[in-house]
Amino acid sequence: MKQFTGFVILCIVSFSFIPGNADSSLIFDLCKHCDDPKLCLSTIKARPESGEFAATTNQIEIIAISVASADASATSAYIKEKLSHEDLEPATEATFEDCQKNYQDAVEQLDDSISAMLANAHADVDVWLHTAISAIESCGNESESRGGNDAELSKRNEVFLKLCKNALVINKMLT
Repeated sequence: MKQFTGFVILCIVSFSFIPGNADSSLIFDLCKHCDDPKLCLSTIKARPESGEFAATTNQIEIIAISVASADASATSAYIKEKLSHEDLEPATEATFEDCQKNYQDAVEQLDDSISAMLANAHADVDVWLHTAISAIESCGNESESRGGNDAELSKRNEVFLKLCKNALVINKMLT
């Protein structure tokens, strides 16, 4: 994860030297096409790099993917903390273990999405984002089927899926 963070910071610094100013209207125009425009707009604009870095659609998509990755990392930490409790029911523990693996996979896939984005390989970005979405949908399905459902994890899954779908919409606008 530390490598990814360093990579994103390097990308942000590199792109900050590209001419152009942040364009809130561009962010708004991209987000209005998403299923959850308010979430898209609020999460992208909340990122410090959106102020200087959001001059192009590519840069905004990198921010959108970074937002999803940060969310996945936070959920992974939440799951890890929950797994540290010794009083978990077996179904809940099994669900958390599987979801932990799914979130770790999702973070890797989002890292691959950013790499593909930097190479202007939008078809690859699409594939990696869909793979990350599938991993977290599996987490939700396992949670429901095992009866080890955790309301907070379900809510986190929903937000993550929306963030990835927002990035997908932005990516489709680039192709």
